[in-house]
Amino acid sequence: MSIEETVRRLSKAKVIAIVRAKNFDVAVRRGVELVNLGCKAIEVTTDSVRFPELLSELVRRVGDKCVVGVGTITTLEQLRVSRKHGAKFALSPVNPKWNFVKQCHEMDIVAVPAAFSPQEIYDAFMQGARCIKVFPAQLWTPNKFKSLRGIGEFGIMNLIPSGGISPETAKNWLDAGAFAVGMGSNLVGKDVRVDPNDTETLHNSAIAWNREGRPRATKLFRSLNRSSKHSMLSSHL
Repeated sequence: MSIEETVRRLSKAKVIAIVRAKNFDVAVRRGVELVNLGCKAIEVTTDSVRFPELLSELVRRVGDKCVVGVGTITTLEQLRVSRKHGAKFALSPVNPKWNFVKQCHEMDIVAVPAAFSPQEIYDAFMQGARCIKVFPAQLWTPNKFKSLRGIGEFGIMNLIPSGGISPETAKNWLDAGAFAVGMGSNLVGKDVRVDPNDTETLHNSAIAWNREGRPRATKLFRSLNRSSKHSMLSSHL
């Protein structure tokens, strides 16, 4: 898959589900379940348990329906491992100083460096980043983000806020001009991050997912699907 195709698929996805796992089996099942609900982009973080195997397994199971990438990349070795196991995009919590953007693109992986200030965002853009993670988004607001998008070249950048965003607030960010948004446990569920040996917490977290998490995710992806269909119809009018 080319960089252009991956960027296009991220644009259509609108939401990147962040899988940061302590429980391998739950993470695999949840990734498949989210894709069945309509998720079109999944990020597997490098600090997940059995990270390379988890990435590879999700690519194998849902890679035809969903673009799968990695997160929390800080070293070149992590990037090389990610490429070997099928990652199509790579997010970092920072903008690594080892030519992160260049190294990713040479491997046909879409680089998504993180930036917080307008200067950091602009620097990443000038380095050739096709997508930029605005992190931590908790320290921004959709209104401030929209104001930034109204200034010069910031309006053409593919900015992906991540951090503290929920299924209920995602629309506010997308309406403010976000290219996509990243969501972790607010979307994926807390049981993914529970040690399998902690059976009581795992049980309670699984109940919470069934009662609250799955309905929230279902509602979000249905809404995104309706918006996508509406956009397609409008473009043909």
